[in-house]
Amino acid sequence: MNGMSRTISRWFMQTPETAPARPAEGAVFDAPRLEGIIIDGDAGDWGGRGLAVEVLAGDGGAVRPPDDLDARLRLGWDARGLLLLIAVRDDVPVEHPEQFHLGDSVELFVARKVGAAGHYQVLLSPGRDPKHPELRHRLQDFRQGEGRAPLSLTAARTVNETGYVLEVLLPWSSLGTTPAVGDEIGVQVHINDIDGPGAPFTVRWFPEGGAHADPSRMQRVRLAEAPSPPVRAVVSAVCRGGRRAHVNVVAVPEWAGKVVEAHLDGQSPARATLAGRSGRAAATLSLPMPRTGQAAPMLTARVDDSVISTLLLPDPDALRARALMTAPLAFRPSVFIGEQFPAVDFDPSELGDDLLGPHTVQTTFYDRDYNAVTAAERPGRYGAVIEIVPQEGRTARRYRTLYRQPADFAWWRAFVPATIALPTAVGVAPAALDTQAQAVSNFLKEQFTAASMRDSGVGALLAGLAETEPGQGPASSADDVWARDRQWWVGLKRRLGRLHESAGEPFAAPRPMAGDSAPVLRPGSPEEAGMRPDVAATLDAVCREWAADSDQAFAALVARRGVIVFHAAYGEREGRPMTVETGSWMASITKLLGGTLVMMLADQGRLSLDEPVDTYLPALRGIPVKTPLTLRHLMTHTGGFWGHWGDDLHDFDEIVAGYYPHLEVGRRFEYNGAGMALAGKVIEAVSGEALPVFFKSHLLDPLGMGRTEVTNMSSDAFSIPLDIAHVGQMLLNGGAYGDKRFLSAGSVAAMLPQRLTRTLGPDATEEYGIGTSWFRGEGLGERTFGHGSAAAATLRIDLDNELVVVMTRNDAGRNWDKYHPRFLQAVADGVRQR
Repeated sequence: MNGMSRTISRWFMQTPETAPARPAEGAVFDAPRLEGIIIDGDAGDWGGRGLAVEVLAGDGGAVRPPDDLDARLRLGWDARGLLLLIAVRDDVPVEHPEQFHLGDSVELFVARKVGAAGHYQVLLSPGRDPKHPELRHRLQDFRQGEGRAPLSLTAARTVNETGYVLEVLLPWSSLGTTPAVGDEIGVQVHINDIDGPGAPFTVRWFPEGGAHADPSRMQRVRLAEAPSPPVRAVVSAVCRGGRRAHVNVVAVPEWAGKVVEAHLDGQSPARATLAGRSGRAAATLSLPMPRTGQAAPMLTARVDDSVISTLLLPDPDALRARALMTAPLAFRPSVFIGEQFPAVDFDPSELGDDLLGPHTVQTTFYDRDYNAVTAAERPGRYGAVIEIVPQEGRTARRYRTLYRQPADFAWWRAFVPATIALPTAVGVAPAALDTQAQAVSNFLKEQFTAASMRDSGVGALLAGLAETEPGQGPASSADDVWARDRQWWVGLKRRLGRLHESAGEPFAAPRPMAGDSAPVLRPGSPEEAGMRPDVAATLDAVCREWAADSDQAFAALVARRGVIVFHAAYGEREGRPMTVETGSWMASITKLLGGTLVMMLADQGRLSLDEPVDTYLPALRGIPVKTPLTLRHLMTHTGGFWGHWGDDLHDFDEIVAGYYPHLEVGRRFEYNGAGMALAGKVIEAVSGEALPVFFKSHLLDPLGMGRTEVTNMSSDAFSIPLDIAHVGQMLLNGGAYGDKRFLSAGSVAAMLPQRLTRTLGPDATEEYGIGTSWFRGEGLGERTFGHGSAAAATLRIDLDNELVVVMTRNDAGRNWDKYHPRFLQAVADGVRQR
């Protein structure tokens, strides 16, 4: 499982060295008041009125040929609400049965104002696909607070041979406002198109995604009497590593042959001629970004001496700092022969100069016993602490693992037997691997040796293997080669930061219970649990129907008051029947597990949610910042981080340190895993235990979770229903399980979701806990919490009804939206005594 965990952490890694520009603060579009609009899918009553947006494009100005995908829209308003007319040309109708955004669809994002909290999302599936012939819609409510009007809309569409026309009215009541000329709202429009396997292609009016998490990524629309001039071009700028701005212009086809001019503040303009491309007129221009220390520049684009777009480019220093976070830095090789250590450099070598200017690279090597050495006198593990010293600015540090081989070996001429078990989805018969054993072995050998030239993971792998004593049985995620490598670096980092000198007693948890034991999970009758006698049969019937109507296997468990009344598995996975012992990916339910660890340490005073993180991480000390990071920021998605990455990087705290001055701490709620990864580094610094070891020693083993593997804070747990239910029951019990207390009832209460006023300020509307979310409106109690999951796994802990509900699966699969609510409602209906 841990190999899969390591892979997942890399899949989720989202740290691009490019960043898009945003419209300048003054960019606003006037949408006119319209009368006589009937929402019927017929554009006739618009009569060419409204704010016309004649070009939409994807990231970086990407478009498809018009007969594949072309979209145009008009906006207006009246006393009822915001009016949108969307015309889409799409050659292949493919719509998703449940997750509309994964098929042909339209997404609308609306806020009371750009950047204001309390926005919502509309997803519309047009109904051209013969399998889904009706217009369908779904509303996602990101508004918070009491007294909100229910979200609603009026929509209609007409279909034709080449596409569809969609007409939408979004009532003002959903925004809680009364319209007036001069008012501004935030709007973003996405058009999704999928023609086959893979992710949909998306074009949007505003060239940046992410409005679901950040309402500042919307377009400013002003209610007016007359419209702004038609939008006939999309201008987007992508800045690569802070070195150059690449400007892409996509315009209506009639503009082919016109000259487009772009310039940054204080620079000579760049010019290009718009040429026909994919049925539009397009051009690409390139300009150098300002030098270090200069302010974020403004980019202006003109056609025929008229400004067509004004964009504010990202801060060049922030871009360079962000690019440095993932700049490849490698020893060539990480596995070496003899006493001389290999050299390290950026890849390519000039990248360091591009990002830092003139700089030096200094390396200190440590042997297995943490002694600083200048030569590799004996074979085995070595750690390299690399210091990148620019002429101006802060020294950056990176950590890499090396391995000295005992003797030379001619890989190129040796046959090294190796094989790989491929999943059935690849379409390769196992016997074919036997027939082609030599070719497979040679390929794997070449990949392994090539990786040693660019990936220190090969050094860590061999070092861990060399340290493994034979005959110990299969390693778990807490003692495999990656955990060994992580634990070694935890030890060195604590020495380098002198944390070991004030470590105190080893962390002890759980502790023996004082007084009566807490409830533990056990099989029992519905009567013992206070549930209806037929609850198991009802749940089984729902699950059997679900399994027959789905393409995903799953297992489920329901317990009340510690009594398990339902525990079963359904379907097949990889050609084998699903069982209650089959491990499944828990995805972001991992965040709840990680949050539990944080609260265990906080419960004993080993850390505080509201102390600056540099209290625990020396790498972040002495860096001037506007708002210091706290663990509460990290655990509530308000620290300014992005993506799911960083857990398996031993130097992640050093990586973050280089970007710390640019982190937008406490500015907004943006769901991510990277902040929690940094919280994992805090756990390691405070406890002296690598995170996989801490999980196993203080949570998994004491709870009897022998089928659970987890190595990171946010996304990689694999488990079974009974194991996850142990955690749920412990939290339901107020932090105790049997004769063990993991944390106090007060700490469990502090873990629950709350409005994020402590991190985002008094106007915050978002709610989140320490790895927890509320789940209301599903039929269970109002105080039901847990966490969502990209795998569609389920964990619900119902404090009102003393319920724990778990479902494990690897994907939502077909008809999840149809059956999951029925399953939860059947659980709720089965409660006899409320």
